[in-house]
Amino acid sequence: MKVEKQIGQKVNLNGTAKDAKGGAVLLTPEGNVIFIKGLEFWPSEFLDKKISVSGLLKEEKLIPDPLIDEDAVISTGAYGNQLILENAEYYLSQ
Repeated sequence: MKVEKQIGQKVNLNGTAKDAKGGAVLLTPEGNVIFIKGLEFWPSEFLDKKISVSGLLKEEKLIPDPLIDEDAVISTGAYGNQLILENAEYYLSQ
């Protein structure tokens, strides 16, 4: 099932714990990047490990849009909304 079809539902997801500029993320085997709301980075015992995470899947604007200044320099950012897990609980996968 596509993860987007589960927005608004409590979900259990598996993947790899990664850190991104916008915070801690779960990278699923299908290539989805799901931000863990309220978690800036993974504790060292979870980072780059296979984990299971449960929480409320939502779509929100977490990362600001890129900006272009008068010299045409583009800042980092992301257009659109991001997938997030709210009230996430996580543990290492077996």
